[in-house]
Amino acid sequence: MTISEYFRTIKYFFEREWHFLLHTRRKLFYFILITPVILFTVLIGVFANPVIREIPIAVIDEDNSALSLELTSIIQASPYVNIIEKVPNMKVAEKLIRGGKIYGIVLIPEDFSKRALGYKGAEVVLYYNNELFIVGSLVNKGVFSAVKDYSDFHNKKYMMSHGVPAYDADFQVHPVNIGEKILFNPYLNYQYFFVFGLIPAAFQLFVICVILYGVLYEERSRKYLDIIDMVNKAPFSYTFGKLLPYAVLFAFSGMFMLFVLFVYIKVPMVSGYWKIIIATMMYVYVSMAAGLFIAVILRPLAFSAAAVYAAPTFAYAGISFPQVAMPKYAYYLSEFFPLTHYHRVLVNEAIRGSAPYNSTGSEILYLFLLGTFVFAVSIIVIKLYSHIYLRRQV
Repeated sequence: MTISEYFRTIKYFFEREWHFLLHTRRKLFYFILITPVILFTVLIGVFANPVIREIPIAVIDEDNSALSLELTSIIQASPYVNIIEKVPNMKVAEKLIRGGKIYGIVLIPEDFSKRALGYKGAEVVLYYNNELFIVGSLVNKGVFSAVKDYSDFHNKKYMMSHGVPAYDADFQVHPVNIGEKILFNPYLNYQYFFVFGLIPAAFQLFVICVILYGVLYEERSRKYLDIIDMVNKAPFSYTFGKLLPYAVLFAFSGMFMLFVLFVYIKVPMVSGYWKIIIATMMYVYVSMAAGLFIAVILRPLAFSAAAVYAAPTFAYAGISFPQVAMPKYAYYLSEFFPLTHYHRVLVNEAIRGSAPYNSTGSEILYLFLLGTFVFAVSIIVIKLYSHIYLRRQV
């Protein structure tokens, strides 16, 4: 075939697919437009509160002294926890924590003030639910920092009462200080942490499933028999023309995703938008390639295979669990998931900013090469499938 014939074939399949979307399966067209809006809205609603604060806990004050009341008020002042109830014993507290009403219990023993005033090492016990790792960590952080501040204040007060100057007492209480400098996400905004991964992961599954439906619906219809000879002669033109309408629609959905992230949620942009826009287009490109590959390789089990492939992407992307701590096989497997590389681009450009170690360029190139390779394999399979079918007809 000449170049002009290839272009005419691409145009034919392109117009044919548009007609399919706008007339034969108009519901699919509306589905492609509306579903991302609903999907992103639901995920935004889940993470509407960007910062976790005032986690409910309970206090068991067996001492009931001025010192224990003072400690309770200091813990209550922590932004991370909120004492919603003072309970008489552990039995009542256990019911609350098992029922999910509280996430931590602070036990102040009956000899607390006696041991504190005698400087004999008073102890406060914290029980917290660490099934929810982030919530448990914040409860631990809030109570620990409050008790430490309380202890440091009274140590300094005791030293000053024995003639130690204030500056010297402060140095003895804190002989070594840590200068904490949070480089990225200083406000512990969990929208930046989760939404950066969840929205693209859900978007990828959406792209894959739409491509599966578009490819398999036609192959299972009698209309596919009318074009199978053209598919055999020009599998690339067929693939390019058929998927181009979806690529246009997904490009708009991808831009809408970026609008949600950077305009509506107001994720900070340290670097620039162009690299993220290019990476988004490559993310759409490789996701479409994955959908086509699954469709032509695993036709009867395509949708199940898509779920198996897309479901673990969030876990393997290094968002909830760092890649460096993964076993080697899991680490290398994560490199085959597009979300791993797309998430790195988002974090590099939006949160960290340009730096010598910024891997944005290589991540975008990897997405392009991965998508091209998968498309090439899929086109070869389409060619073989159509060729075998035509030979059987002869």
